[in-house]
Amino acid sequence: MRATVSDRVYKGGYQRLSKTIITNSISAATKQSLGPPTTALNLSSLSYAIHTMLSNAFIAALALGVANAFPTPMGNSPNDNTDLIAQLITTPTQIKRYRKLLTDSLGNKLLEGDRLTNATIWDFEQNGSVVPGGQGGLTSNANLETFPYLIESGVTMTMGTLGPCGIFLPHVHPRANEFFVVTEGEVDFGTLLELGLYENLAPNPEIGGKLTKNKGTLFPKGSVHYQLNNNPSCKPATIYATLTSEDAGSTPVLMDLLPGNATVGMGKRVDAGDFESVRAVTPLHIARVVDECLARCHVS
Repeated sequence: MRATVSDRVYKGGYQRLSKTIITNSISAATKQSLGPPTTALNLSSLSYAIHTMLSNAFIAALALGVANAFPTPMGNSPNDNTDLIAQLITTPTQIKRYRKLLTDSLGNKLLEGDRLTNATIWDFEQNGSVVPGGQGGLTSNANLETFPYLIESGVTMTMGTLGPCGIFLPHVHPRANEFFVVTEGEVDFGTLLELGLYENLAPNPEIGGKLTKNKGTLFPKGSVHYQLNNNPSCKPATIYATLTSEDAGSTPVLMDLLPGNATVGMGKRVDAGDFESVRAVTPLHIARVVDECLARCHVS
């Protein structure tokens, strides 16, 4: 039986978090061979601390990509809705917010044609952005910033695709629960709940599994979680996720380079959607599973 990502990626859990700053020595570190890990990483340590520091140069290199690597990136709407949202927030009642959104400037006539369509319908196919590490995957998010009709709804809706071996990196939604559903293909997942699942504050186990078509799972608010398309058939996956806030937020849980953790090829110039663009901040054991998948699926 094929081992799941839960079995292989987080076996033994994460036991160590980064405590060093990534500097320009990254280029030198990439010359090191991969080698076996000397210390098992333990995601449970995230219950105690998340200490990830990146150099300004490295942040700049990843900023355009990593921010969109998670199921709720903001700002993929072609319109800047900042002024409109500011007006809606200061409007005292919900029906008056709908009046601003759905009627003319006098508030006496319903919008018509494309104006009404754009105000009330979100097109997931026309409002997508690249998923770095997603191997060609896209994500489209209807949230308060991109689709103001959701104001005070308590809802964000995401549609995403992951190419073979694509990944949504470990992340946290600070203001929302997430219900995650696979509609095509299959996706492995892992999540870590807040400290206290076990007695005596023992480190939590990682909860992992595999979702196939029309199956879903919950990622509770504040939990660390990731999703990975490790399909043995090397087919893409399509997912939908509902979050219980129109402003769910997404905080990446990034790892830096530990000794012996560098991989050959990090300096290669790659497209935004290629795994290489996020390898340096991907936990080692996840990166290894992705590498095995890439080799199996003949993805270079």
